Amino acid sequence: MAGDYQDLGSRGPVMGVSDALYQVNPFLLGTGWDVIFNPQDWFSNLTGLELYQAALDGPVGSVVWMLRNGKKWNFVAQGWQNYWDPVQALPISQTDTIQFCWSTAFTAGPYNRTTNVQPEVTLWLRQVAGVVPRI
Repeated sequence: MAGDYQDLGSRGPVMGVSDALYQVNPFLLGTGWDVIFNPQDWFSNLTGLELYQAALDGPVGSVVWMLRNGKKWNFVAQGWQNYWDPVQALPISQTDTIQFCWSTAFTAGPYNRTTNVQPEVTLWLRQVAGVVPRI
């Protein structure tokens, strides 16, 4: 399996911000936590990109919707738990936006590891082997 892909490394970690800024959170519009990866985050001349791993950390007791271009793609029942099946990687294009939206309301700092956790996401990308770069 390792020979079938070229690892392109990670993007992030990206820290969560209040949905008051983006207004996309399906749980608590204007008040939840969001982590957003924009097309600039995967800028490359490569095609055949796949998101094959996501490392999530967020408030204990929260849940997360993952959205692709504003549409629900995946639901994580524990918003601090890492979940991904690299066999079922998410194909992404140069124009895709990936959003993670937590059910727990945005809170002000200071942040700590137990009672006031600011979400954080790191994504891992790969390219399908044999795909020719765009010119």
